[in-house]
Amino acid sequence: MKKYLLGLAVLLMGTAVMTSCSDDNDGPKTYLQEYSTGAYVVNSGNMYNKIESSLTAIDYASSTATQKVFKAANGRSLGNTANDGIVYGNKIYLAVDQSNTIEVIDKKTKQSIKQIKTTDLLGKAEGAEPRHIIADGGKVYFTTYGGYVAAVDTTDFALQKKWKVGNYPEGLVFGNGNLYVANSNYAAGGGNISCINLSNDNVETKNIEGVNNPTSIYYAAGLLYVLDNQYYDASYNAYGENALRAVSFAEGKSQKVADGNYAVCVTTGAATTRDVEVVRPHFFVLNAPYGGTPSVSVLVAGSTQAQTMTLSEMPVSPCGIFADPLNGHIFVLSYRLGDKGNPDYNGNGYVVEYDRAGQKQHEYETGVGSCAMFFDSAYKTAYTE
Repeated sequence: MKKYLLGLAVLLMGTAVMTSCSDDNDGPKTYLQEYSTGAYVVNSGNMYNKIESSLTAIDYASSTATQKVFKAANGRSLGNTANDGIVYGNKIYLAVDQSNTIEVIDKKTKQSIKQIKTTDLLGKAEGAEPRHIIADGGKVYFTTYGGYVAAVDTTDFALQKKWKVGNYPEGLVFGNGNLYVANSNYAAGGGNISCINLSNDNVETKNIEGVNNPTSIYYAAGLLYVLDNQYYDASYNAYGENALRAVSFAEGKSQKVADGNYAVCVTTGAATTRDVEVVRPHFFVLNAPYGGTPSVSVLVAGSTQAQTMTLSEMPVSPCGIFADPLNGHIFVLSYRLGDKGNPDYNGNGYVVEYDRAGQKQHEYETGVGSCAMFFDSAYKTAYTE
């Protein structure tokens, strides 16, 4: 159930801002261009075998991955079952589920700025087990298994608002002035979606036809999507299917658009001046059935026909798919296999980086229980053609 998802708003490959030009317009024009610098992998660890969570940092310039960067900078454990993370401004925010914390760290030094105890912030029940996190407008928003979404100021880390949503909420996304939340009901079936109207704080929670265990949620090209996974009874019998579904919240209906149990939505474009070329949002969907053959498909937002994508090399036991919103590169997380050919849940995993065409570029070591990725960027001066 642990995904990352990436924050999940419409993203651009390059952001260009005019900074200077000659007075007589005969000199070169310069602008600030945003470019990708690296990525982070959130590793949940394995709480049952007393393996702590960790954070892996990937540097594009050197094509290297550094393990346990949080512990190295702070001399302490990140905690138990880290689940998600984002870069926002000059800080990194990490949701650590079983430790009931949002860890706020300096992006450059990786030193802790603030450890927000979510059970102190919201209450013991309401703040239990923070799951996913996004940011906008000087606030970070996160879900908790206590059934709440909370908004926290990024300057003083004070609670701004909280909203009661459905049972066991997972992913969340902004869309059309609303905040949509995927309520999983802990994979027991009967999951639903909440819509928070950010202008008046009204919350509407609605059952959606065809949706049983929504874990990730996306808003792309004016449309709402959820990743709906199988659900289980008390004897762990599985029901339903793993699929990406397009949702009409107003009508309470959904339509399957792709098979898969992991997905990422990304918009990439190209910028050489202040005018930014925008490409329609699209999904990379990973279908990795247990014991089956994994595959990847691509779906353009608004379409109902996914197209097969061939990766030059499929990882041995894929467990997540992500994409850099600026350069469009695709990343697939994977377990390594143990001695008996099964996924090794106690050993380090790895991630494979592909270009947009699916050709392998790099392979990086990660930590135990890799479950989410997020990306970093910087700005450089560039010249118009």
